[in-house]
Amino acid sequence: MRLSQMQDIGGCRAVFTSIDSVYRLKASYLNRQGQYEVVHIADYIRSPKPSGYRSLHIVLRYKSKKYPQYDNVLLEVQARTLTQHAWATAVETVGAVLGQALKSSEGEEAWLSYFQSASLALEYIEKPIFTTIIPQSLGVIARTLARLDKELQVSKKLSSYRDALRATEDKNLKKDGYFLLVLLPAQPELQIMHFPKRNAEEAYREYERYERLIPLAPDNPQIPLFPDLANYTGAQAVLVGAESFKSLRESYPNYYLDTEHFLESIENFVRRYRRAP
Repeated sequence: MRLSQMQDIGGCRAVFTSIDSVYRLKASYLNRQGQYEVVHIADYIRSPKPSGYRSLHIVLRYKSKKYPQYDNVLLEVQARTLTQHAWATAVETVGAVLGQALKSSEGEEAWLSYFQSASLALEYIEKPIFTTIIPQSLGVIARTLARLDKELQVSKKLSSYRDALRATEDKNLKKDGYFLLVLLPAQPELQIMHFPKRNAEEAYREYERYERLIPLAPDNPQIPLFPDLANYTGAQAVLVGAESFKSLRESYPNYYLDTEHFLESIENFVRRYRRAP
């Protein structure tokens, strides 16, 4: 594929406290002239995906006379609320642990149904500008969530993942730089390796090594050169630049299996509307 055809060769995500802020960002991109043009907007807040995913995607075409090699490259900006981010974090956490592509609407039907209902519940909690929910159906949504939670043990499992996670991070390390995160959900364990900024090339090489050795196909066993990931296919690796470990946890809660915000919101919704019509 040509780089100029890729929608997300580069990108960023902005997480806001309100839906109004998401649409103010959209307006600022549309109204401001800069080194880009808006080529496409996908509004998954107004029209959520079948999985329940909600976010606003803005695809930009970069313009630069100074750097012609980057001219016309497509970049994507994702904007979502904290609540929408909590839902996505929970989906990625369960998907990683179960080895299922739930965020792509692939996996066990019960889990897909649970997150579809959870998305509707969170949408109502946010009191959005527009809604896909019929008010009279709130009781049905709450009871569906309660039934599936009991069947799948959602709350118990997500809480257990978070509490059991062993993160190999040095609490005393406050320096910025590059951090390589390797998530092994089966243990569960999060390995964190730090590289000073001056060692960027070493960080890239180590990340590429993990990417090559972590299999892409779920049915393939691990190659023998990587014994610590032997026969496990749910491992994930990401290399990020950050100011500290604290900012890592805030920016990548799914790697910490952190679903506290999601669980608290869903439990409050079920408690309030379970007996509603």
